[in-house]
Amino acid sequence: MHHITNLKEKSMIAMATLYDVAKRAGVSPKTVSRVFNESHLVTEETKNRVLSAVRELDYHPNAIATSLKKQRTNTIGFVVPYGSSFVFQDPNMMEQLRGAHDQLTREGYEVIVSAPIYQKDALTEISRLVKHRNVDGVILYPASGVDRIINEFNLKNFYYVTLGTCFEGQKTNFADLNVAPGAYLAARHLVSRGHSQIGLVNKPRSFFMIGKDDLLYGYQTALQESNLKYNVNLVREGDYTFESGYHAFKTLKEQNPEITAVLCASDPMAYGVIRAIEDAGLVLSRDIEVVAGDNLPLTQKLFPSVSSINNPAYEQGNLAGKMIISIIQTGSESPGITLKTEFVVRSNRIL
Repeated sequence: MHHITNLKEKSMIAMATLYDVAKRAGVSPKTVSRVFNESHLVTEETKNRVLSAVRELDYHPNAIATSLKKQRTNTIGFVVPYGSSFVFQDPNMMEQLRGAHDQLTREGYEVIVSAPIYQKDALTEISRLVKHRNVDGVILYPASGVDRIINEFNLKNFYYVTLGTCFEGQKTNFADLNVAPGAYLAARHLVSRGHSQIGLVNKPRSFFMIGKDDLLYGYQTALQESNLKYNVNLVREGDYTFESGYHAFKTLKEQNPEITAVLCASDPMAYGVIRAIEDAGLVLSRDIEVVAGDNLPLTQKLFPSVSSINNPAYEQGNLAGKMIISIIQTGSESPGITLKTEFVVRSNRIL
């Protein structure tokens, strides 16, 4: 009888699974996977417990290989299809990267940031990552030509998530942002404070999917509801940089002397507008009220303070990180998700 029990035990041990190892070691199945993948997130003590359980259950690492459909690198590419001189100076992109990085590293993945020196080389860099399979998947931005790369991804069954929609009718694998709600509330706020000549420093259309102009839509809707006529001369297009904000305000003021407020698509452009206001001998908040576009940490510390659209850039990157992990682990596409912006009102009192 004792001999039969041993046979049963050996039979159970021979059929041990990763979950049995996790139970014996007192850890989660994910931790067991991390041990086999040599993740730096696992402590030496935990690693020894898992390996001890593996030996006791006669569970071989080869069992993992048979359970995986594809070889993994445990690395995700974060691809920015713009020149590096822009990428590493844009604080909003850094927030998105930080959100993705925090989520991915918590789950045992490494992050490779790919930003070509020159924007013209961006699509080549994406193709290189795919061709050599240096990463398990990529997070990337919409940009001109990226839709062709997405078609290649789909043909090669390569995993991806986009920070925004890349083509008309995209339904899956994106973490997008709708700026219209925040822009609408910002413009309504300015109107409520008595402003009727409100400038808009809009985002560059060339960066994103053609035809998507949610910031302008929110701005126009607020004006219409307030019975204010939309004036195209009060709108400028920037490129998210300080310099473009500075230049935009100069031309707005020259062509619209009665302008009293400016709504900006990004914080760096708002900083440029603020500097141009000061250089023109005007006083921020007294002569010209400015609304920023991101509500980044630096903007929250400005004085005089400025109200701002609240752009959940960190949450967007974090969501993209969660999404790419889910796609990799399940092998299935993920429904796209669109986050909404809000609006933060701050006191405009000055000394």
